[in-house]
Amino acid sequence: MDFGNRKDATLAKTEITFTKCEALRNDFCVVEPKRGFSWTPSRVQGICDRRSGIGADGLIVLNRRQGAFGFSLFNSDGTRAEWSGNGIRCAAAYVARKMRRKTAVFHTAAGAIETSMSASNRGVSVAFQRPLPLVEPVRTTDRLPSTTGGRGPIAVDAGNPHWVFIVKNFDFDWEQVGRDSQSAMRRTHGVNVEFVRIHTRKRIELRLYERGVGPTPSSGSGALAALAACLDEGLIADAVQIGSPGGAQSLTYHPRDGDVRLIARARVVHSGTWYIR
Repeated sequence: MDFGNRKDATLAKTEITFTKCEALRNDFCVVEPKRGFSWTPSRVQGICDRRSGIGADGLIVLNRRQGAFGFSLFNSDGTRAEWSGNGIRCAAAYVARKMRRKTAVFHTAAGAIETSMSASNRGVSVAFQRPLPLVEPVRTTDRLPSTTGGRGPIAVDAGNPHWVFIVKNFDFDWEQVGRDSQSAMRRTHGVNVEFVRIHTRKRIELRLYERGVGPTPSSGSGALAALAACLDEGLIADAVQIGSPGGAQSLTYHPRDGDVRLIARARVVHSGTWYIR
């Protein structure tokens, strides 16, 4: 019996080629499908673990489809997510680097997203458009979390669920408010939470607590939700710079067609092989 070949065949099934990318310090492992292999919650948790795995806020599986890409997103806790702005940017950076493309369409659970990419020494500038999200009534029977002297939660459907709190500053335990919000939104397996401080009508600042991840340096869909909530309240202009600990992104709302254009940078960090134990 050829034990050597048998060992190699077993090993091949446990090798996953990955590329790690980051956008505004939001990091993702990007992989393409592997025949006979499925991403279970425990496997997602394993590759995203920052001590025993690669370390990431989430996992993106890209499936090539006749010139476009299927985009499947998992949070670091193994749960599924509809889409992510920074995840789209990371996928675009992957496609720009690996395939030398300047445009790409990603089919997400929240619809198709067309991106354009421009390379530079600092990475890839990624632009894409999304419809201005809907501001909705808060739907929960649980007691709502609150912030001292702020407004919210303001519910926003950006293709994934968000609660936006407009606050005077971040000198409170906003992480606890984020945790409390998760249990209040069990029907959607939690909620993405944004805390917004308005500096001027053209500049706002965020702190973010994402479902399935926790506190995070930035969020593309979170910035989009914050824009929608602040526009609905009449607090900002149509074009705004949105800052967060991960960096700044530019968002511009075009009332004529109802779309928002989002621009920020992403980059490929490294590629390698992950061995599943």
